[in-house]
Amino acid sequence: MKRNVKLISPERFSAPYHIDKQKLTNAAKAACDKLRARVERDGPMFPVSTCSKNFRYQPLGDNANWVSGMYTGCFWLAYELSGDDFFKNVAEEVHLPTYVHRYENKIELDDHDVGFVYMPGCVAAYKTTGNPLAKKTALDTFDYYFNTSYSKEGKFIIRQHTGYRRGGEYAYRTMMDSMMNATFFFWAGETTGNAEYTKAGEDHALTTEKYLIREDGSSFHHYQFDLKTHEPRFGLTFQGHADDSCWSRGHAWGVYGFPIAYSYTKNTIFKEVHRSITYFMLNHLPEDMIPYWDYDFTDGDEPRDSSASAISVCGLLEMAKQMDDSEPDKKIFENAAAMMLDALIDKCADLTDATDGLIKFVTHARPQKQGLNECAPYGDYFYLEALLRFLKPEWKKHW
Repeated sequence: MKRNVKLISPERFSAPYHIDKQKLTNAAKAACDKLRARVERDGPMFPVSTCSKNFRYQPLGDNANWVSGMYTGCFWLAYELSGDDFFKNVAEEVHLPTYVHRYENKIELDDHDVGFVYMPGCVAAYKTTGNPLAKKTALDTFDYYFNTSYSKEGKFIIRQHTGYRRGGEYAYRTMMDSMMNATFFFWAGETTGNAEYTKAGEDHALTTEKYLIREDGSSFHHYQFDLKTHEPRFGLTFQGHADDSCWSRGHAWGVYGFPIAYSYTKNTIFKEVHRSITYFMLNHLPEDMIPYWDYDFTDGDEPRDSSASAISVCGLLEMAKQMDDSEPDKKIFENAAAMMLDALIDKCADLTDATDGLIKFVTHARPQKQGLNECAPYGDYFYLEALLRFLKPEWKKHW
């Protein structure tokens, strides 16, 4: 699809914007200190829920849901930010065996979000320390994932709810979230040399670009396909305001996922679609730079979603890293990322013991009334990654 999305106020993001390095350093240290203090208080087990309740990650339990990987990923990011072996030891000695157990017992592996679990949970361990068990576990899991959750006919990662009906048929669809799960395909292809894996990841991204990204640069949350013929049917949403709205966190998965796809494939389609969806996002940011939970809203009292901001910061910086200095968008993306992170530090970071998370104002699922102005491990993870990207621009992504 040809898109001609314009940045409405380029001057808003054209002037150089810098965050003082000491401010970044202080924010990173405070976040790492809080993460350590919380684990020393409550133990290193995993949040059972995907978001906090009354700002607490309680109860804690086994590695069993889609945010477990990003919870472990927080420790790897904290280790790289601080150099403190405490974080590495939690992630490698305590958490890593749980990923082996999860693979061996196929716990929640028949699911589209396996990439969210094993990229920051195991691949990060392998990339950071060269741990051979982490590599083997990730590759074993990917092989299972590839054979159970990827549609070779439809060319997408499957999101399927057993028994759920929409449009008179059982759901058979893909979703924006899986732009980040496709990173598992790219890593596995690069690591094993198996071009089929890389091609599947690229095909998923192309399917997402074709069907989930609208002409104006906004995005559907899900897209329905025919279960028997695999033909495209219609776009829809679950966590956004309406089927034709643009859910901000779902959109953020594309703002980050397409630059990762481009980094592995150099397919210029991904660079072009990223520009469109990023312009749409920037055009819908409120004055204080913290997105609302859906881009239908740009002012008023609706809940915000700080996690959408943190994810988008990482995506903007990843694409900027892939661009030449001569490309005007490079500076726009870098400036916007700095403005958004500065706002997160000032307005959303909560380093008191009143919350378990590192940032608040996360909206997990507004229509389902889940996690309104709460914390979430994925918000914590991408906040830490955004800080790390600014403090160590040479950092090599875990995705």
